[in-house]
Amino acid sequence: MIINDKHCFELYGFDILLDKNLKPWLLEINSSPSMTANTKEDFELKVGLLDDTYTILDLEKVINNSIDTLNE
Repeated sequence: MIINDKHCFELYGFDILLDKNLKPWLLEINSSPSMTANTKEDFELKVGLLDDTYTILDLEKVINNSIDTLNE
């Protein structure tokens, strides 16, 4: 079940397998993906994911303020 609430968000994990022809196959969707990391690469991937998520959320209104400034 997907919650539709403008005051919160959910992060989903998509497990995708690529075959030898690079065709993607969706294996599963996780509503609570693990954010722990066992390797340096996994850590960097998840930190990047969180950084991108917070950029999209624009909690500090950096993007909205920039757009407002351009419109003035």
